[in-house]
Amino acid sequence: MDTIYRAKPYIPEVTHKWILGKYEEILQSGGLIQGKHVGDFEKDVCQMFNVKNAVATTSCGTGLETVLIASGIKGKRFIVPTQTFAASVNCIIRTGNTPLIVDVDSETQCLSLDIIKKSMEEAGQGAIGGVVLVHMSGLITPDMLEIEEYCKQNNLFLLTDDAHSYGAQFYNQYKDERRCAGTFGDAGVFSFYPSKIITTAEGGMITTNDDELAEKCRVVRNHGTTRNDGEYQGLDYGYTCAMPSSNYRMSEFHAVLGLAQNKYLQSFIERRNEIADIYNERLSKVEWLQTPFKDDTIKQTYWQYIVKITDGRDRTETLLRLLDEYQIPTANAYSPLCHEQEIYKDYLSSNGYENSEDFITKIFSLPMYVEMTDEQVNYICRTIEEL
Repeated sequence: MDTIYRAKPYIPEVTHKWILGKYEEILQSGGLIQGKHVGDFEKDVCQMFNVKNAVATTSCGTGLETVLIASGIKGKRFIVPTQTFAASVNCIIRTGNTPLIVDVDSETQCLSLDIIKKSMEEAGQGAIGGVVLVHMSGLITPDMLEIEEYCKQNNLFLLTDDAHSYGAQFYNQYKDERRCAGTFGDAGVFSFYPSKIITTAEGGMITTNDDELAEKCRVVRNHGTTRNDGEYQGLDYGYTCAMPSSNYRMSEFHAVLGLAQNKYLQSFIERRNEIADIYNERLSKVEWLQTPFKDDTIKQTYWQYIVKITDGRDRTETLLRLLDEYQIPTANAYSPLCHEQEIYKDYLSSNGYENSEDFITKIFSLPMYVEMTDEQVNYICRTIEEL
């Protein structure tokens, strides 16, 4: 049996020739940055997810930052979950706002409407400017529609961190329609890091139905500048700097990789769900393990397959056995939690972290990537069944 990885990007061999051909065209043209292929990648995302605007960036982290700068909100507190990567918190701090790091739901590991409401009460009237909501592991939080409506009613800027959820879908039974991750709230941002659902090596994508916000994002990603218009086409009339910013542009090489990956997105997600189904079927019968939350109205992407130890056994000892004796690698995202990081000690919620502190030392992620074989998945299941 081949080596089992914890996560691994998949770039189908059949796409290599096309990718390399496009790279040769780019090298011959000299147009390396923010050109035709970036534009095509953005259009592709708009069509796939039925969203009006897509703005490519260097990463999900810079994309989150770009959106908050473009929002114009400063000096406000933003609700953000403790169960997330540092980028979700850092984007708030780096844009002149203050994070309020809060607990998450014990089952979904996402923010819930109830937690958001309690956080609003804690902060006081007018203190909260928005919410950075993370679709943990590719699960669109089940009360997403209620959260979206609540944010509208309370004039909260809703930014979804969709790093894990590229291609995830939410079925609205009241309207008999499916909505994709990246179409909720004011804007969403995807990640194309190698461990994510598709990869561009490094890269991110902002999605929004707000045309004005999208245009501001395009300015922010380009050092806050715009080119000046003039009387004669082809002449350089210089630029105007509208705001202090930095360079968050995507290269043409990254965009080509993204275009190639997009062609296989649905098959990638289907394979991840097939793997999850095998895990669910077999591991749900393991008495000491709890399988991930699942909702039939939500099509998950399963960035990671996260299970929870329920019988009190030592996690470190268990994971060491899996690795040393059976060559099965694991992970435990995101430990330590954000509120446990020393750098964020001034941003904690007085409501505490009962749910996240209970599960964070008990959860771990099993291998999940497109090229995994059924043989490998069943080997992992059999090993866990026998532990």
